Amino acid sequence: MKNRECDVVIIGAGPNGLMCAGYLAKAGLDVVLLEARHECGGGLDTLEFGGFRHNTHAIYHMMAEIMPAFHDLNLADRGVKFIYPEVQAAYVSKNSKPLVFYRDPQKTAKHIAKFFSSEDAEKFLKMYRDFAEYSEKILIPCTYVPAVPPLEQVQALEAAKDDVGRRFCQVAELTPLEMLETYGLSDPVKAGVLNLFSMWGLSPFEALGYIFPLYVYRMTNAALCAGGSHRLSSGVHKAVLEAGGEIRDMSRVAKVIMKDGRASGVVTTEGVEITAKAVVSTVDPKQNFLEFFNEDEIPDDLVYAAKQWQWEETSLFGVHVGLKQAPKYVGSEDCADVNRAMIVFLGVNDTEAILDHDAQLHEGLLPDHHHGHVTCASLFDPIQAPPGFVSGRWESLVPFDVDWDAIKDDYAKQCMDEWKSYAPNLDVMDAFVYPPTYIEKKIINMVKGSIKQGAYIPLQMGYFRPNDSCSQVRTPIEGFYVCGASVYPGGMIIGGPGYIGANIITEDFGLTKAWDEPGIVETARERGLIAS
Repeated sequence: MKNRECDVVIIGAGPNGLMCAGYLAKAGLDVVLLEARHECGGGLDTLEFGGFRHNTHAIYHMMAEIMPAFHDLNLADRGVKFIYPEVQAAYVSKNSKPLVFYRDPQKTAKHIAKFFSSEDAEKFLKMYRDFAEYSEKILIPCTYVPAVPPLEQVQALEAAKDDVGRRFCQVAELTPLEMLETYGLSDPVKAGVLNLFSMWGLSPFEALGYIFPLYVYRMTNAALCAGGSHRLSSGVHKAVLEAGGEIRDMSRVAKVIMKDGRASGVVTTEGVEITAKAVVSTVDPKQNFLEFFNEDEIPDDLVYAAKQWQWEETSLFGVHVGLKQAPKYVGSEDCADVNRAMIVFLGVNDTEAILDHDAQLHEGLLPDHHHGHVTCASLFDPIQAPPGFVSGRWESLVPFDVDWDAIKDDYAKQCMDEWKSYAPNLDVMDAFVYPPTYIEKKIINMVKGSIKQGAYIPLQMGYFRPNDSCSQVRTPIEGFYVCGASVYPGGMIIGGPGYIGANIITEDFGLTKAWDEPGIVETARERGLIAS
């Protein structure tokens, strides 16, 4: 590849890099997007084996059409379609009735009243109404605006015209477990709600209560991407190219070029130089500040913060299978909708068991019980399997530091045996085993299998993600910007970091944005729920 001059060079063509590039190219900037791997998309990964499509990373799209990029980059016209299963989640157990969460909270409440208790049904609806209001009025709008210091945001919420701000402040500093306990739900409903958060390796005990409502609300309104998750990255890829941007894969950045104290481009490991007026990185803090620069080129506090960056303590073990038929679960004789759920959780019906499972994981142990969840995407999107067959996906939390090369096949067999104990008709044709070590080998930003590019702990969240001098996209290094999953608001294919980054960079270039602010953000501003 040849050397190149441009306005903006972007490091990393995962979802945030692609979205940022799409917006900046749409604003009229000359953009070059560099990707270390042979293809773009990062966690938006879909592999095909023998006609079965397997989504080895992202599959549940919490934000889907809520993401501004879906509309601003005309992704529907570029082949991106989301499918919203009516039955979002089901919990099957050998010693209790099945628990089902529908997209319609009233249907969920009726199910809870029928199989558990009317009291739990009423408490669930109260919780759901609160979580939906917190999400729609505060949490989702804040996902698409720059981070602000915690005190400023609290002051804005307390002073807002809408009393939801004050109500949210009263619970935002609780842990997820403490917040859930205020609603008085009993098991297994309580366990089912908590698990929608803890399934991602997020601790019920950390002071992350302010994002707990968003996970519960959106994981009961999640979608699958038709054709596989890679279709989303393909749609944004098209938007970048059609707007005039350039994408170069197999282009791993070695260093950021510093000229007169300013980031002025990059050099790849192949020696190719891309000079630019701005350098944007969507990779992790350790690469950004410990590899791309010499320590004497950047402020000491950035070096220190990068060295303190923590990866997640847990990762995910996956088994992707071709099935001869759709699973039929225990308990489906009482509730047939169990077999129509997007996600089926196996044997998760007790809060204490979830907490014990979490404790074992954080001690670095393989848990006594798998607490796996499974999805058969082709039941909702037939293109993801050959006619007459079903694509299946098992996933469960595990520690990273295990000799996975030695045990992965035996562990996969345990997982399949566990699945079959809940679905006796399970008939596996073939299996692709995906331990957490494969995650790190495939995507270099996911160190130790960290699917969110860094742990979700209080000192790495909000205004402190990745640190208080870089969470608003600009960094103390002139001309160097960050807007990946390790930057506010975080990972999980929410479309926030890349969108916020594009807005900031467009402003710094003095250009008029070729897109409008999302209506949900405008409304939140009018209500005073976003700190200005």
